[in-house]
Amino acid sequence: MITFEKFKKLNQHRWSDDEKQKNYAIALEVEKNYMEKFGSIKEPKLGDIVEFSDGYHVYKHASIVENVYFEDPNTRVCICENGSSHTHSGRSFQTSGGAFHGMDKASLVYVGEDENIVWTWGCHGAGADQGIYLPLKVNRWIIPYNPKEVKRSTVYFLEDGIHIQNSESCMCYAHTFISRKAFEAWAEYTGYEYQMNEDGSRAFSPQEVKQKCWTEVVSKPENGKPIKVLANGHIRDGLVTKEEFCITEWWENIYKPNQKQPAYGTPEYRKQMEEHWKYCNNPMGV
Repeated sequence: MITFEKFKKLNQHRWSDDEKQKNYAIALEVEKNYMEKFGSIKEPKLGDIVEFSDGYHVYKHASIVENVYFEDPNTRVCICENGSSHTHSGRSFQTSGGAFHGMDKASLVYVGEDENIVWTWGCHGAGADQGIYLPLKVNRWIIPYNPKEVKRSTVYFLEDGIHIQNSESCMCYAHTFISRKAFEAWAEYTGYEYQMNEDGSRAFSPQEVKQKCWTEVVSKPENGKPIKVLANGHIRDGLVTKEEFCITEWWENIYKPNQKQPAYGTPEYRKQMEEHWKYCNNPMGV
């Protein structure tokens, strides 16, 4: 049963003490109804969490939702990659988000117990800032996949350069290189792994590529290798780290008020521009 303290942490509203108690009672009623209907059934059921991959992403917190595809409920379940589930009573759900997939129940492998956060309306009914959140005790499942075969990023070999695009973000490139030589030198240095497709126009990698900065709050990585990083239009001395499925370029982000740039035409300006053109989209300077 959800404790009052845990309920308050999930719901940081400006409620009166009376409203908190009423909404907590609603949460307990929803939890009770859910357990009465679904209990601790060790088979795929509404609200359960599922981990699976579509070949490009890994969804660690997908969930079994209402059957939006009207498939056979005896053999199939509907899974939402990333959704928000509303329940009126704990006995049924309405989920927004997506995308939705129809999956065979037989493909799900039981992992253990977990919690899934759902929401319902509070003591004042539907309205702005009137939703309350509560955890439900559910099962966790996995649809087995090979993590090394997930295409977390794609490399595009185009006329204007070489571009890496992460599967998680299709709106922009994660990295751009001025030439194939620049890309290959960077990939060898950083440990970026990729597999070319048949016609040589693209490559796929189980690793994604990120840029992060260290600050007074975020610690500087201890195991990074030195590398030139293009950040905010400037070439900076940075670091690169490699994890099993991620290459991260780091740079220092410190606010420096009234920082002056070298005057145009001065030796300092020419040196800065020479460095920029050498390393812009060419981190290894080859």
